[in-house]
Amino acid sequence: MLVNNEDEDKIKRALCRIKPRHVIISCLMYLIICMIAIVLFDIYNLAGVRSFLEASDLEKPRVWFHIFNEQGPTEMLQWLLLSLTTLISVFISGRLMEKRNYRLGYFWYLIGILTIILLLEDGSNVSHKFQEYMSYIAPESIFDSRFIVYSIYMIIAIVPLIKYGKDLYYYRTSFTYLITGYFVYGFAGFISVFLGLLGISRAPVGNYIIYNLLNGKLLYPYPRFHDAMIGEIFMDTVVEESIELFATCLLLCSILSFVHEHYNDQINGNRMN
Repeated sequence: MLVNNEDEDKIKRALCRIKPRHVIISCLMYLIICMIAIVLFDIYNLAGVRSFLEASDLEKPRVWFHIFNEQGPTEMLQWLLLSLTTLISVFISGRLMEKRNYRLGYFWYLIGILTIILLLEDGSNVSHKFQEYMSYIAPESIFDSRFIVYSIYMIIAIVPLIKYGKDLYYYRTSFTYLITGYFVYGFAGFISVFLGLLGISRAPVGNYIIYNLLNGKLLYPYPRFHDAMIGEIFMDTVVEESIELFATCLLLCSILSFVHEHYNDQINGNRMN
Protein backbone atom coordinates (compact mmCIF):
# COMPACT_ATOMS: atom_id res chain seq x y z
CA MET A 1 0.00 0.00 0.00
CA LEU A 2 1.35 3.38 -1.02
CA VAL A 3 1.86 6.01 1.64
CA ASN A 4 1.61 9.66 0.65
CA ASN A 5 4.04 12.24 1.92
CA GLU A 6 1.66 13.59 4.55
CA ASP A 7 1.00 10.13 6.00
CA GLU A 8 4.70 9.32 5.86
CA ASP A 9 5.50 12.47 7.79
CA LYS A 10 2.90 11.59 10.44
CA ILE A 11 4.33 8.09 10.84
CA LYS A 12 7.87 9.40 11.15
CA ARG A 13 6.78 11.98 13.71
CA ALA A 14 5.04 9.23 15.69
CA LEU A 15 8.17 7.08 15.57
CA CYS A 16 10.30 10.02 16.66
CA ARG A 17 8.24 10.30 19.83
CA ILE A 18 9.51 6.85 20.85
CA LYS A 19 12.93 7.57 22.30
CA PRO A 20 15.46 4.69 22.24
CA ARG A 21 16.55 5.44 25.79
CA HIS A 22 12.94 5.05 26.94
CA VAL A 23 12.80 1.63 25.29
CA ILE A 24 16.01 0.59 27.06
CA ILE A 25 14.82 1.95 30.41
CA SER A 26 11.49 0.12 30.02
CA CYS A 27 13.29 -3.13 29.19
CA LEU A 28 15.62 -2.80 32.19
CA MET A 29 12.72 -1.89 34.47
CA TYR A 30 10.85 -5.03 33.34
CA LEU A 31 13.87 -7.22 34.11
CA ILE A 32 14.36 -5.53 37.50
CA ILE A 33 10.69 -6.10 38.38
CA CYS A 34 11.05 -9.75 37.36
CA MET A 35 14.10 -10.18 39.58
CA ILE A 36 12.31 -8.51 42.49
CA ALA A 37 9.36 -10.88 41.97
CA ILE A 38 11.72 -13.86 42.05
CA VAL A 39 13.29 -12.66 45.30
CA LEU A 40 9.95 -11.91 46.97
CA PHE A 41 7.99 -14.97 45.85
CA ASP A 42 10.60 -17.69 45.30
CA ILE A 43 13.06 -16.82 48.04
CA TYR A 44 10.93 -15.16 50.73
CA ASN A 45 7.66 -16.90 49.84
CA LEU A 46 5.71 -13.62 49.98
CA ALA A 47 1.96 -14.20 50.40
CA GLY A 48 2.64 -17.93 50.29
CA VAL A 49 3.11 -17.93 46.50
CA ARG A 50 5.95 -20.47 46.56
CA SER A 51 3.98 -22.75 48.85
CA PHE A 52 0.93 -22.47 46.60
CA LEU A 53 2.92 -23.39 43.49
CA GLU A 54 4.47 -26.37 45.26
CA ALA A 55 1.11 -27.59 46.54
CA SER A 56 -0.58 -27.18 43.15
CA ASP A 57 1.68 -29.89 41.68
CA LEU A 58 2.10 -28.00 38.40
CA GLU A 59 5.68 -29.31 38.02
CA LYS A 60 6.60 -25.63 37.67
CA PRO A 61 6.76 -24.64 41.33
CA ARG A 62 8.83 -21.52 40.91
CA VAL A 63 7.94 -18.03 39.75
CA TRP A 64 11.22 -17.72 37.88
CA PHE A 65 10.26 -20.58 35.59
CA HIS A 66 6.83 -19.10 34.80
CA ILE A 67 8.32 -15.69 33.95
CA PHE A 68 11.22 -16.87 31.79
CA ASN A 69 10.00 -20.18 30.39
CA GLU A 70 9.37 -20.68 26.67
CA GLN A 71 6.23 -18.82 25.57
CA GLY A 72 6.24 -17.02 28.89
CA PRO A 73 5.88 -13.24 29.33
CA THR A 74 9.58 -12.51 28.75
CA GLU A 75 9.67 -14.40 25.47
CA MET A 76 6.37 -12.83 24.39
CA LEU A 77 7.89 -9.41 25.02
CA GLN A 78 10.76 -10.42 22.74
CA TRP A 79 8.21 -11.32 20.05
CA LEU A 80 6.64 -7.88 20.39
CA LEU A 81 9.97 -6.06 20.08
CA LEU A 82 11.05 -8.17 17.12
CA SER A 83 7.70 -7.63 15.39
CA LEU A 84 7.97 -3.86 15.87
CA THR A 85 11.54 -3.90 14.55
CA THR A 86 10.42 -5.85 11.49
CA LEU A 87 7.50 -3.55 10.70
CA ILE A 88 9.50 -0.35 11.14
CA SER A 89 12.47 -1.70 9.18
CA VAL A 90 10.30 -2.74 6.23
CA PHE A 91 8.43 0.59 6.30
CA ILE A 92 11.65 2.62 6.36
CA SER A 93 13.15 0.40 3.66
CA GLY A 94 10.22 1.14 1.35
CA ARG A 95 10.40 4.87 1.96
CA LEU A 96 14.16 4.95 1.32
CA MET A 97 13.82 3.02 -1.92
CA GLU A 98 11.10 5.39 -3.10
CA LYS A 99 13.62 8.21 -2.60
CA ARG A 100 16.28 6.19 -4.49
CA ASN A 101 18.42 5.62 -1.41
CA TYR A 102 18.76 1.99 -2.40
CA ARG A 103 21.73 1.00 -0.25
CA LEU A 104 20.14 1.97 3.06
CA GLY A 105 16.81 0.70 1.75
CA TYR A 106 18.28 -2.73 1.04
CA PHE A 107 20.07 -2.68 4.39
CA TRP A 108 16.93 -2.18 6.45
CA TYR A 109 15.04 -4.64 4.25
CA LEU A 110 17.64 -7.29 5.10
CA ILE A 111 17.47 -6.37 8.79
CA GLY A 112 13.70 -6.86 8.56
CA ILE A 113 14.29 -10.34 7.15
CA LEU A 114 16.75 -11.04 9.97
CA THR A 115 14.26 -10.04 12.66
CA ILE A 116 11.58 -12.22 11.05
CA ILE A 117 13.98 -15.17 11.22
CA LEU A 118 14.77 -14.40 14.87
CA LEU A 119 11.04 -14.20 15.55
CA LEU A 120 10.52 -17.63 13.97
CA GLU A 121 13.40 -19.03 16.02
CA ASP A 122 12.00 -17.65 19.26
CA GLY A 123 8.44 -18.70 18.49
CA SER A 124 8.97 -22.17 17.02
CA ASN A 125 12.50 -23.21 18.10
CA VAL A 126 13.72 -23.93 14.57
CA SER A 127 17.20 -24.87 15.80
CA HIS A 128 15.87 -27.39 18.35
CA LYS A 129 13.58 -28.99 15.78
CA PHE A 130 16.47 -29.23 13.32
CA GLN A 131 18.57 -30.91 16.00
CA GLU A 132 15.71 -33.32 16.72
CA TYR A 133 15.43 -34.26 13.03
CA MET A 134 19.19 -34.71 12.76
CA SER A 135 19.14 -37.02 15.79
CA TYR A 136 16.91 -39.38 13.81
CA ILE A 137 19.19 -39.21 10.78
CA ALA A 138 22.44 -39.60 12.74
CA PRO A 139 21.45 -40.90 16.21
CA GLU A 140 25.03 -41.69 17.25
CA SER A 141 26.38 -38.26 16.43
CA ILE A 142 27.42 -36.09 19.38
CA PHE A 143 27.57 -32.98 17.18
CA ASP A 144 25.15 -30.21 18.19
CA SER A 145 23.23 -29.62 14.96
CA ARG A 146 22.03 -26.25 16.25
CA PHE A 147 25.53 -24.98 15.44
CA ILE A 148 24.62 -25.17 11.73
CA VAL A 149 21.40 -23.18 12.20
CA TYR A 150 23.05 -20.53 14.38
CA SER A 151 25.90 -20.21 11.88
CA ILE A 152 23.34 -19.48 9.15
CA TYR A 153 21.77 -16.83 11.42
CA MET A 154 25.21 -15.26 11.89
CA ILE A 155 25.79 -15.10 8.13
CA ILE A 156 22.35 -13.52 7.55
CA ALA A 157 23.15 -10.92 10.22
CA ILE A 158 26.68 -10.10 9.05
CA VAL A 159 26.13 -9.92 5.27
CA PRO A 160 24.08 -6.67 5.25
CA LEU A 161 26.52 -5.10 7.70
CA ILE A 162 29.50 -5.95 5.48
CA LYS A 163 27.80 -4.79 2.28
CA TYR A 164 25.99 -1.66 3.52
CA GLY A 165 27.49 -0.98 6.96
CA LYS A 166 29.48 2.04 5.82
CA ASP A 167 26.23 3.76 4.79
CA LEU A 168 24.71 3.17 8.23
CA TYR A 169 27.93 4.37 9.91
CA TYR A 170 26.93 7.93 9.01
CA TYR A 171 24.14 7.47 11.58
CA ARG A 172 26.52 6.74 14.44
CA THR A 173 23.99 6.19 17.23
CA SER A 174 21.95 3.76 15.15
CA PHE A 175 25.13 1.95 14.10
CA THR A 176 26.25 1.67 17.73
CA TYR A 177 22.92 0.24 18.87
CA LEU A 178 22.98 -2.31 16.05
CA ILE A 179 26.55 -3.47 16.69
CA THR A 180 25.90 -3.71 20.43
CA GLY A 181 22.72 -5.69 19.76
CA TYR A 182 24.68 -8.05 17.53
CA PHE A 183 27.28 -8.63 20.24
CA VAL A 184 24.64 -9.23 22.92
CA TYR A 185 22.74 -11.64 20.66
CA GLY A 186 26.04 -13.33 19.80
CA PHE A 187 26.81 -13.75 23.49
CA ALA A 188 23.42 -15.39 24.03
CA GLY A 189 24.09 -17.74 21.11
CA PHE A 190 27.55 -18.49 22.49
CA ILE A 191 26.33 -19.60 25.89
CA SER A 192 23.38 -21.45 24.33
CA VAL A 193 25.08 -23.43 21.55
CA PHE A 194 28.78 -22.85 21.19
CA LEU A 195 29.69 -23.69 24.80
CA GLY A 196 28.00 -27.06 24.26
CA LEU A 197 30.00 -27.51 21.05
CA LEU A 198 33.15 -27.00 23.12
CA GLY A 199 31.92 -29.53 25.67
CA ILE A 200 31.41 -26.89 28.37
CA SER A 201 28.26 -27.19 30.47
CA ARG A 202 26.33 -24.14 31.71
CA ALA A 203 24.95 -26.09 34.66
CA PRO A 204 27.81 -25.30 37.11
CA VAL A 205 27.20 -21.56 36.67
CA GLY A 206 23.46 -22.01 37.22
CA ASN A 207 24.10 -24.19 40.26
CA TYR A 208 26.54 -21.65 41.68
CA ILE A 209 23.88 -18.93 41.45
CA ILE A 210 21.18 -21.16 42.95
CA TYR A 211 23.27 -22.76 45.71
CA ASN A 212 26.02 -20.34 46.64
CA LEU A 213 24.31 -17.02 46.01
CA LEU A 214 20.69 -17.89 46.78
CA ASN A 215 21.08 -20.77 49.28
CA GLY A 216 19.14 -23.25 47.16
CA LYS A 217 15.88 -21.31 47.41
CA LEU A 218 15.22 -21.59 43.67
CA LEU A 219 15.52 -25.38 43.48
CA TYR A 220 12.59 -27.54 42.40
CA PRO A 221 11.24 -29.80 45.15
CA TYR A 222 10.81 -32.73 42.75
CA PRO A 223 13.42 -35.53 42.91
CA ARG A 224 13.37 -36.17 39.15
CA PHE A 225 14.86 -32.70 38.58
CA HIS A 226 18.44 -33.38 39.61
CA ASP A 227 20.83 -30.54 40.42
CA ALA A 228 22.60 -30.39 37.05
CA MET A 229 19.26 -30.20 35.24
CA ILE A 230 18.03 -27.32 37.39
CA GLY A 231 21.24 -25.38 36.83
CA GLU A 232 20.91 -25.87 33.08
CA ILE A 233 17.22 -24.86 33.09
CA PHE A 234 18.01 -21.74 35.12
CA MET A 235 20.69 -20.68 32.64
CA ASP A 236 18.45 -21.48 29.65
CA THR A 237 15.55 -19.43 31.01
CA VAL A 238 16.43 -16.64 33.44
CA VAL A 239 19.91 -15.84 32.13
CA GLU A 240 19.56 -16.51 28.40
CA GLU A 241 16.09 -15.03 27.99
CA SER A 242 17.14 -11.86 29.83
CA ILE A 243 20.12 -11.44 27.51
CA GLU A 244 18.00 -12.06 24.39
CA LEU A 245 15.38 -9.58 25.55
CA PHE A 246 18.00 -6.87 25.93
CA ALA A 247 19.42 -7.75 22.50
CA THR A 248 16.02 -7.38 20.81
CA CYS A 249 15.61 -4.08 22.65
CA LEU A 250 18.88 -2.82 21.12
CA LEU A 251 17.82 -3.85 17.60
CA LEU A 252 14.60 -1.88 17.99
CA CYS A 253 16.58 1.09 19.32
CA SER A 254 18.80 0.93 16.24
CA ILE A 255 15.96 1.44 13.76
CA LEU A 256 14.28 4.04 15.98
CA SER A 257 17.53 5.97 16.27
CA PHE A 258 17.96 5.81 12.49
CA VAL A 259 14.47 7.26 12.00
CA HIS A 260 15.29 10.11 14.39
CA GLU A 261 18.63 10.93 12.76
CA HIS A 262 17.38 10.57 9.19
CA TYR A 263 14.28 12.64 9.88
CA ASN A 264 16.37 15.41 11.45
CA ASP A 265 18.67 15.32 8.43
CA GLN A 266 15.70 15.81 6.15
CA ILE A 267 14.50 18.78 8.21
CA ASN A 268 17.97 20.34 8.18
CA GLY A 269 18.44 19.59 4.50
CA ASN A 270 21.67 17.64 5.02
CA ARG A 271 20.72 14.41 3.29
CA MET A 272 17.40 14.71 1.60
CA ASN A 273 17.54 11.20 0.11
